[in-house]
Amino acid sequence: MNRPNRGSALLAALIVIAVLAMVTVATFRLAGISKNQAARDSRTLSGASCVETARQYLLGRLRIFGLDPTSLTLDQSIQVDSGSRRIFTGHARPATMDADGTMRAVGNVAVINTVQAMPANLIGNASARNRDISNVIVPGPTLGGRTYRVVVSCTDPRAGDMELEFTFKYGL
Repeated sequence: MNRPNRGSALLAALIVIAVLAMVTVATFRLAGISKNQAARDSRTLSGASCVETARQYLLGRLRIFGLDPTSLTLDQSIQVDSGSRRIFTGHARPATMDADGTMRAVGNVAVINTVQAMPANLIGNASARNRDISNVIVPGPTLGGRTYRVVVSCTDPRAGDMELEFTFKYGL
């Protein structure tokens, strides 16, 4: 008696189910990676907007008449839904990596005066002896059109610390 092959349909069904299961697992892992990357990007954008706020705030303080730019310091706390952000003049704290792979800042925030006048020979073409009104006015804290360098930082409970160094020209 000739018996037909049995069970081959069951074997094919098991193979198809295994392949679909592996595709599903790969899809879930990819979705998890994308979610983590989106959260990381969101924290980075939050930190960048925070240091931009610090920059704008510091530049806004220059509107006070007769203010010496090198006397500017910034130390403000801003309440947000995840805690308290702090914007300040100075460098960000050093960071270390936790066991879960997250970077965390360590140490205390040092608020220092980071507004420093830059030497004219480091800015543009100072040896060309250009003649304009800034070269005939006696230089002072608000006159002379000096260039200054500043470091501002922001510390965020979720995004960590970020700093921004920039220059600006102040005076006539």
